[in-house]
Amino acid sequence: MKKDFHGLRIFFIGLLSAIVGAVIVLTLFYQFYLLPASNKVQTNSAKQAGITRVVNLSNNSSSTATQAYRRVRNAVVTVENYQRPSAQANDYFSQWFGGFGGSSSSSDSSSDQPQLAAEGTGLVYEKDGSDAYVVTNNHVVAGADEIELLFRNGRRIKASLVGRNVSHDIAVLRISSANVTQTGKFADSSSVVPGQQVLALGSPLGSDYANSLTSGIVSANDRQINDDPVRLTAIQTDVALNPGNSGGPLINMAGGVIGINSMKISSSSDGSNSVEGMSFSIPSNTVVSTIREIVKAAGNN
Repeated sequence: MKKDFHGLRIFFIGLLSAIVGAVIVLTLFYQFYLLPASNKVQTNSAKQAGITRVVNLSNNSSSTATQAYRRVRNAVVTVENYQRPSAQANDYFSQWFGGFGGSSSSSDSSSDQPQLAAEGTGLVYEKDGSDAYVVTNNHVVAGADEIELLFRNGRRIKASLVGRNVSHDIAVLRISSANVTQTGKFADSSSVVPGQQVLALGSPLGSDYANSLTSGIVSANDRQINDDPVRLTAIQTDVALNPGNSGGPLINMAGGVIGINSMKISSSSDGSNSVEGMSFSIPSNTVVSTIREIVKAAGNN
């Protein structure tokens, strides 16, 4: 009987030791293997969820807008309208947009020398032998006794008026092609759609800010402008335009000219409300057909 009791005690002691050993082994396994692995997974998840990834989105010279700008920048000029002191500028366009100009009078009122009366923008669109041709708004050169163009490189040259279309607000100028290094290329404006990104180049507030670039989107492609003498269908955008931008190109993101900037609305018709982001450009298809009519009429004369 004693022998049986002694054997049973040894059995229970062994069983208890095995249980304690198993608990120790499992505790160590959890402490040094399962717990670190679990913490690692949680840490990685926290890193993925809580840390902002940094992606290289730095602007560089190969950006789409920069490339588009480079395709036309040297074809954009400041157009300066010089008038003799006695000449009176047409005030119609000033209510819309106007060319940005200085005073038409001088300190010497008896002087017959033309004075800077208005400034706008123009686009060199064609080079033909010794001549080159520039398109701008009619209201930019209205009443001019002399017209001078300022190129991006700072060179100034005289321009002569080929002809104008008042209802489409388009004028064509002729210059020497000697200093022309780039011409603008017209794109098909019938493919322009609302929401499309566009860029505008020009000389807001005059030559001090020549070749300024602004951006926006097309708001509508069929706005009717019916305010005598201008009657046309225009492209509406939210591109920032200011006095002096008149006559500059509106381009797509490929650098194609889809319009000529002409005017903006800055207040409601009764003047009670100011307006932002309502700019209008003459579609390139209208510009091209009008240029052809002007040049043909000038040739016939």
